Amino acid sequence: MKIDHKDGGGALKENTSGIILMPDEGKTLTLGGIRVNLKTVSTDTGGKWSMVEYSAPPHFAGPPPHWHRHTAEAFYVLEGNPTFRLGDDVIKAEPGAFVYVPKGKVHTFANPEDEPAKFLTIIVPGGLERYWVEMADMEAEPEWLSAPALASRYDMYEAELAG
Repeated sequence: MKIDHKDGGGALKENTSGIILMPDEGKTLTLGGIRVNLKTVSTDTGGKWSMVEYSAPPHFAGPPPHWHRHTAEAFYVLEGNPTFRLGDDVIKAEPGAFVYVPKGKVHTFANPEDEPAKFLTIIVPGGLERYWVEMADMEAEPEWLSAPALASRYDMYEAELAG
């Protein structure tokens, strides 16, 4: 059941009914080879957080290094061996690995492997998930941060990584 989450003042209201989703349920967006399944969006949580299930195909280059002014992200690997870069640290993750990215920290991820990778991403505060929705609505390839105005609207800023 979908409800209007805006109160009379325009603020987001939290869904107090709860949400139950079975595997593969939720709104699924496909952009190029990636698949983003929206599990909980900011309008469900009063803007506090959102969670997406992200599926990256084999040999996925990932987004360029970027950072967020106001957004923190947490990644939990479900399948495959994606690579995460957090500042100068690079790890080849495995199922069960966890990566926390505080706001302001430069990061990126990729899937250089021959098998797909899947991970959950928790976004605090919520809202960044709308970036993928807007990209899917435009039916654009995920050129990531090639549209700075779109990216900055969702608190994403390109960065350089040393080495």
